[in-house]
Amino acid sequence: MKKNIQIKKSASQIFFVIFLCIIAFRLSFTENVSIESFSLMGIFFDNLLSISISSILILASAVWMVIICRSGKYQYKYTGFEIGAFLFFIAAVISTIFASNKRASMNDALTIAAAIVSAITIVQLLDSEIKKKALVFFVIAMAAVNVYQCTDQFFSGNKMMIEQYNANPQEQLRTLGIEPGSFQQMLYEHRLQSKDVKGFFATSNSAGCFFNLAIFSAIAVFGSGLKRFREKPLNSVILPIVILLILFAGLLLTASKGAFVSFFAASFVLMMIYAFHKFFIKFRFAIICLAGAGFLAMIFVMISYGLKHDTLPGGNSMLVRWEYWTASAEMIADNFFTGIGGNNFGTYYTHYKIPQALETVRDPHCFILTIFSTYGIVGLAGFCTCLFLPIYRSMKNPTGLLSPEGGNISSAMKLYGIAAVWILLFLRPLAIRSELGGRFDVAVYIIAIMYAAPVFVFGTTLWLCTRSKKCYEDFPIRTAPLLCGVFAVLLHNLIDFGIFEPGILTATFAITALGVSQNRNSQIIEMKKPLMYFSIILTVAIAVIILWLFIIPVGKTAMKVEAAKGLSSYGYYDKAANILNSAERDDKFDPNPAALNGLIKTYNYRVNPSENKDKLLEAEKSIQIAIARDPADFKNYENASEVYQLLAESNPNERLKWFKNAYDSLHHAIERYPSSAELHLKTATIAQQLDKIDDAIEHYTQTIAIEDAYREEFKIMYPGKDVFSRVGEVNYRFAKLRLEQLKQEKDANR
Repeated sequence: MKKNIQIKKSASQIFFVIFLCIIAFRLSFTENVSIESFSLMGIFFDNLLSISISSILILASAVWMVIICRSGKYQYKYTGFEIGAFLFFIAAVISTIFASNKRASMNDALTIAAAIVSAITIVQLLDSEIKKKALVFFVIAMAAVNVYQCTDQFFSGNKMMIEQYNANPQEQLRTLGIEPGSFQQMLYEHRLQSKDVKGFFATSNSAGCFFNLAIFSAIAVFGSGLKRFREKPLNSVILPIVILLILFAGLLLTASKGAFVSFFAASFVLMMIYAFHKFFIKFRFAIICLAGAGFLAMIFVMISYGLKHDTLPGGNSMLVRWEYWTASAEMIADNFFTGIGGNNFGTYYTHYKIPQALETVRDPHCFILTIFSTYGIVGLAGFCTCLFLPIYRSMKNPTGLLSPEGGNISSAMKLYGIAAVWILLFLRPLAIRSELGGRFDVAVYIIAIMYAAPVFVFGTTLWLCTRSKKCYEDFPIRTAPLLCGVFAVLLHNLIDFGIFEPGILTATFAITALGVSQNRNSQIIEMKKPLMYFSIILTVAIAVIILWLFIIPVGKTAMKVEAAKGLSSYGYYDKAANILNSAERDDKFDPNPAALNGLIKTYNYRVNPSENKDKLLEAEKSIQIAIARDPADFKNYENASEVYQLLAESNPNERLKWFKNAYDSLHHAIERYPSSAELHLKTATIAQQLDKIDDAIEHYTQTIAIEDAYREEFKIMYPGKDVFSRVGEVNYRFAKLRLEQLKQEKDANR
């Protein structure tokens, strides 16, 4: 018995360190499992890394379950995550079955499931005050690291990026896969000039979202000590105040309006809780119901305003969000129960995008709509239950209870900090790759600034946190600020997507788990042998599923796709195609190897048409595989039409056959992207080739109407700025000219 207790105690420390290190690592680089680019090198390796991290979280939780099942009797804390997790897992399976891109759906479901499962495990691991404070200190330290990055971006990094772009725009556009002179170039330049201060996240809104979580977490751990500052020497409160000011400076640097509003709203809620905490505890259910009713009323008012004015108050950012949300509403209506599958929103958005909308997005910028559209009503119920039921359980004790210390916090933080420092030093270069250049001094500078400095800031912040003992040692972590931090994240993500960045998602669920762990309502469960055997079988099954469905296929595909991208960049197209042929077989769910293979084979033909005639049929075969694996994506049909047009040009005897195929493919593409002026223009030109004059007139008309609608919105969003044609000024004039000519010819033939 004593041996089992000792094993469980040692394992608890080990697994807690694992979770801390993963949280720190995820918050130290821009992790986005949904990015799949054929032009940016290393993107597929990044996806593999993200999936591997999520897999480790799930496997660690499963192994921990096996360990506690061997302990005989165990005090299990019901967290409130369990019911929601069960519902979400069911929804994830259903949505993946019905998803167009099943690989994208599986990867997204794994990422969210990992955050939920890790939260359940973290609640069990947080059995002492030291561990609870260590988790908060890690979040604060990683926020300080992001403040460092934001400061660098604000004062020099963004300026340097603009200078590099101005010096050689063609090279940077080529690297990003953006066609010079295109609408995408205009959008990229607009983002570049906006000088987004985003830390190690995708956007400044995401950074602001995380800073809110960190600020309220810092208040939770230091607030009680700062409240009694009159009883303490001045030097004992300086460090906590400095830490809070640094975090708040990071929030200010992001200049995120949504983050500011969320911060002040959460601060107001926190003040109300402390002012009326007894009333709040007694009537918390009624207060939550009232807040929910107010939230629904606010949504009703917003919808009414949007339907009346075709926008929302708040300028351009809310105008485009209304467009995202109306498209999402149609998407949800068509896929209410099943959802479209995780990370499939970008593919389906084009089906519902209105003509005047400027951008094509991968997320509706609202966490409720994201989950509802991708995982259906069951997934939404599960995800919201995973958030709100634990929060409700945490409200039983908003002031917090002092848990057993469990040792010396300085010694524990040394162990946790050293482990995290090693992880950050040796694993971050895998996630943040940089060319060191040919000079030794340049290499040293890059290593110092990009890799060593963030780790130094992390370690220093941890040390400063532990030095402020008089502000936290004798006080419990306050639950109310933790919940207000989570509230700020959720409120902000009603108009954004930062919560779905894996680092923020994992940290948010971890802080929610910390709030749940403040309750002492654990239940002793007798771990009988059947339960132990079941846990072992379940863990083995999870490991096999993760390896078979995720690590092995995604790993093989990542290595081969990146190798093929490298070979094709040096002109070894045949070798690249052979590697991609193999990659197509490695992952039967992923459309990307086949899609890239089709593009490379098509380009190979264009380089030398006389010697590579067979490449077009091979390209067509690969593109059809991509279509079968992601039938909702318009791009593969568009690529297929280009191949058919090349086949028509290279085979005069079968010209009509291939043009018909090209025409049919473009029609399939338009069904999936009806508001694309470019697709309508291409279809119109091929319709002329096939003497389908009425169809050509219709598609030229659509081309002009879509471009005109876009131009009107451009004038609204950017008054005084010259309109940048999305279809291209030459093409726009050509469409108008051809439409007029065809109408005259048709009238003359009557």
